[in-house]
Amino acid sequence: MWNVLKDIWFLFGRLFPYPTRPGLRRIGDPDRSSPVLVTGNFELTVRTVIETLERDGIDAWLLIAPSKGVNVWCAAGGGHFTTDSVVSIIKTTGVEKLVDHRRVILPQLSANGVNYWAVKERTGWKPRFGPAHIKDFAAYIRSGKQITEREHRHVSFDLPERLAMGTNLGFNVSLILALPLIIASFWVAGLWWKTIPILFMLSVLSTVLVFWLPGKIGVQKGLALGVLTAATYALVAQTALDVPPWSLVGWSAWILAVSAFVGYDMPSWSPLWRQDAKELILGVRTTHVAIIPERCINCHLCDIVCPVDVFAHNPETKKYEVANLDACEACGACIENCPTEAIVNNFREGVCACPTCLAIDGVSKLAGKSRKSRQPEPSSCTEGECGCD
Repeated sequence: MWNVLKDIWFLFGRLFPYPTRPGLRRIGDPDRSSPVLVTGNFELTVRTVIETLERDGIDAWLLIAPSKGVNVWCAAGGGHFTTDSVVSIIKTTGVEKLVDHRRVILPQLSANGVNYWAVKERTGWKPRFGPAHIKDFAAYIRSGKQITEREHRHVSFDLPERLAMGTNLGFNVSLILALPLIIASFWVAGLWWKTIPILFMLSVLSTVLVFWLPGKIGVQKGLALGVLTAATYALVAQTALDVPPWSLVGWSAWILAVSAFVGYDMPSWSPLWRQDAKELILGVRTTHVAIIPERCINCHLCDIVCPVDVFAHNPETKKYEVANLDACEACGACIENCPTEAIVNNFREGVCACPTCLAIDGVSKLAGKSRKSRQPEPSSCTEGECGCD
């Protein structure tokens, strides 16, 4: 019964931390040559990793690092899953006594908070960034390759994920806005209990339909959904309900406003978009990232850690360059792991202006968290040293 209640909570309340005990877990029947993986201590993440590895028949050592009960992607971006987290869990669990190798596989989506070079220098272990999704780990480990295939490094946002995140978006914005709506209901009768279902429905629809709605990510897509929803409401109100004209106009305008807000916040619930106010409201692209060719040492890490394929290798110059700027979500993984500070950008401290991200970033700043990279600067890169081809 307790597990059922937890599953229901994870369906709606993933924004809220839910920690499990950090430490070392045996998956299957691992031996001294079995792989060593690291993940955060969000219970849903740990459960998913363990169930997937057991289903795929992977014997492994799983290190559960402290991440304040937050999922890897959000914890790394918020300063809760860091280089220190990985170093600490390697050094304190005694895993080095259980294996003959010194290779540790990190979640690819932790790269915006975990520095490859610092982990290697401080532990003596050779880190690798594995697939973006644990479902692809079996293919990765059985391939015997040191580098993850490109299609497994690319983060996806499939329909089941969009449905789950839309449900979470609706639940959490309803919690945030419940009190203001209740107060406003003293002037507009029934505003809160009529708005909450609308808010929840629009949150789910905006996330599920995001790839089909017209306009750019943010307010534009929110307004597009609002127009469709308001038109549907107006049609039903005129044909099946006895709604006064003033009420019809008022609620149609309110639906548009609520949908615009949901569209503005939706990117913070996805792994694909992270933008600033101009991009979210006006659709004007302001995110900038570029590689200084003279500083690039062809280490491949920017491409490995990027979850949306922003970078590509130029065979003529033997350097990496920005090939798909429009896909950049300013997660900072490339900056965190570039050993020569070859990547110039305008988002070192994060540029997301979604309400959810603003709240999380604000809490991090109040807590005095800094996401400034701390990496040694190797003068050269030998083949295979950091995942190079």
